[in-house]
Amino acid sequence: MANMNVVIIEGNLVASAELRRWGDGTPYCRFTVANNETYKDQSGNYVSIPSYIDCQIKGNYGEAMSKYLLKGRRVTVSGRLKQNRWKDEQGVNHSAIFIKVTEISLGPAMQGTDNREPQRTQDAVPNTEAEAMETVDMFNADSMEEIPF
Repeated sequence: MANMNVVIIEGNLVASAELRRWGDGTPYCRFTVANNETYKDQSGNYVSIPSYIDCQIKGNYGEAMSKYLLKGRRVTVSGRLKQNRWKDEQGVNHSAIFIKVTEISLGPAMQGTDNREPQRTQDAVPNTEAEAMETVDMFNADSMEEIPF
């Protein structure tokens, strides 16, 4: 039986995305999504506990998306969980789990945050709000070279 590894998370960006490059020049974009669990405590008050989920998009897709992943923006990401393991200089083992993003949907920024869009060429500007919020799907890339995985 094949192993299933699929995750979908929705929340708001804790900070604007960070675009970096690996040693070979391949771009990747890192960001963190805050997702709240809300429940009623024993006294009847609503309590919200945030979880912070690290995400990463590799390649041209990540480079392109980094411009739109601004602090406070609502996003829905889907992908696979990935675990990185390493030893530090003292020989202590470390581990980190993050979402290796394959698809992302952009929503509006939260009120009170910077809601500006990055500069875009005229042909890239959406005509309607529905187009602005449509899912950006890496599997609909123009060529196989654009797919970062």
